[in-house]
Amino acid sequence: MQPSSIPAPEPTGSGAVDEAVAIWRALAALGVRDVVLSPGSRSAPLVYALQDPQVAGVLRVHVRIDERAAAFTALGISRADPSRPGVVITTSGTAAAHLHAAVLEAHHGRIPLLVLTADRPAELRGVGANQAADQVGLYGSAVGFSADLPAPARTQASEVELRTAVSTLARAFAAAAAELPGPVHVNLGFRDPLVPAGGAVPGGGSEPADAPRIPLAHRPLPPALPAVPLALRSRTVVVAGDQAGRAARDFAEAHRLPLFAEPSSGARGGDCAIPGYPALLSAVMSAAADGDLAALRPELAIVFGHPTLSRAVLGSLLGAESTEIVIVDPAPGAAWADPSRRAHLIVPAITAATEADREDRAAYLEQWHRAARAAQQPRETEALPWQTRAALAVWDATGEADALVLGSSSLIRDLEQHAGDARGEILASRGLAGIDGLISTASGLALARAGAEAATPAGMSDPGRPGAAAAGRVRLLIGDVTALHDLTGLVVGPLEQEPALDIVVVDDGGGRIFSSLEHRQADPALLERCFTTPHGADLVAVARGLGVEALRVEGADALSRALADGTGGRRLLVVQDSSSAPERSSRAKEMQ
Repeated sequence: MQPSSIPAPEPTGSGAVDEAVAIWRALAALGVRDVVLSPGSRSAPLVYALQDPQVAGVLRVHVRIDERAAAFTALGISRADPSRPGVVITTSGTAAAHLHAAVLEAHHGRIPLLVLTADRPAELRGVGANQAADQVGLYGSAVGFSADLPAPARTQASEVELRTAVSTLARAFAAAAAELPGPVHVNLGFRDPLVPAGGAVPGGGSEPADAPRIPLAHRPLPPALPAVPLALRSRTVVVAGDQAGRAARDFAEAHRLPLFAEPSSGARGGDCAIPGYPALLSAVMSAAADGDLAALRPELAIVFGHPTLSRAVLGSLLGAESTEIVIVDPAPGAAWADPSRRAHLIVPAITAATEADREDRAAYLEQWHRAARAAQQPRETEALPWQTRAALAVWDATGEADALVLGSSSLIRDLEQHAGDARGEILASRGLAGIDGLISTASGLALARAGAEAATPAGMSDPGRPGAAAAGRVRLLIGDVTALHDLTGLVVGPLEQEPALDIVVVDDGGGRIFSSLEHRQADPALLERCFTTPHGADLVAVARGLGVEALRVEGADALSRALADGTGGRRLLVVQDSSSAPERSSRAKEMQ
């Protein structure tokens, strides 16, 4: 049970620091464990308050120079354990704007994130004061909760101001970790002085029994929503999109339904999963009415999670007039995923109304398996592109205790088509499917998993906390353009904890995905310059220049060996096509 009150801070000589101490005590009591900050002056009260003995041993602090990297690091922390959202704090002005991309991903990905932005007091807003921007409502509808706390009194926060701050942060926490989780924003007005008297927060030892306390409300968990009975058809399929969870696989297996599970669904595997479904489904939905494949065309699709990857799923299946669509979404509100706008029913949970057609459904499942076996080529064939073989090497290296973060674009689609059952935890930023902040996101995940493992006694776990006592390796699989988008995510200062992380970059000199979209029909020169955008950057040299161990790897076999030889620290593996090694060597000699 979370505490119903926190000790009031001793006066620090700064009302801003008083309030910041109360804020951190409240968030620590509510379950926050990791805070990410970037340097700044107006946010200094929050930094000094982290020295408070009441929270110094509870909150782990991570410092990032770039606010954008800080925000995505906090996002990755939340991915490790949504019940303990990551917190990012910034100073005022453009610093707050740099958080926006991570806020958008958290909103669309339903990931809790606490955003605390420092701001000028009311008297310095709208008058041209330095670094004063309009930060109220900065993130618009992307946040589920937004508050603008007025600056407390100059030298000591009043009881009402402290209670207001604690109550507001409790509400923000509840909104972030609600049934429909997401980012929240609290804008904090701070008035000088921004530092405690004497330069440190007073305190130490235990609080006196009669010390004043501040009420800290918390919202109990809501009751489970009832499952809705649904009459299944003989040709029913289950679609498991991003973050669908085990419920999608369990439902498919309980009722013998073909399962189309994306790599990051949390449902990929089992005897109902259809391997290679994107290409096969495309063929099924485009088959002539009298063809053999047309007999596989689904009548009913039950959708879990957020499908985003396959055009065969999104367009051919869920966009077909002949397909009835039922969406299972346990979160309340109107944010369910229905891009084709063809859903017939939205339910929080589902159960089969009858098992009368079970034999027909089992026969339908076997038809899909036979078609998949006929369509598939051996996965080991050299006919697969080298990028796909590299992606599969990383997938195969992922064990049950590991976590794999997948970037957007081509590689995750390669895995959707060719990878087998998922092992370990597979994550992707599919809320907006952007290529922003992936190195930072994976770094935050690795830091949180390491922190959870260190905080849990050996051999024990906390079943109520996902990610607790997490072991294994965290890996990130991205393309070269994605890596270039988050180079500041590689910057971890010498005073900071370094995440244990393998960053695998498949470097094919540009954005390969555009060659598989409709843009492939563009003029080759236009396609290359404006879409695939070759960069000519030596990512190994760049990473080493930023203080990261980096290794160039040629081909999938060499990558498999490198992954097996990991040392446990942070490193970047740049994978390139082994057949182009002589050409790269020749170019290097010409440049000498």
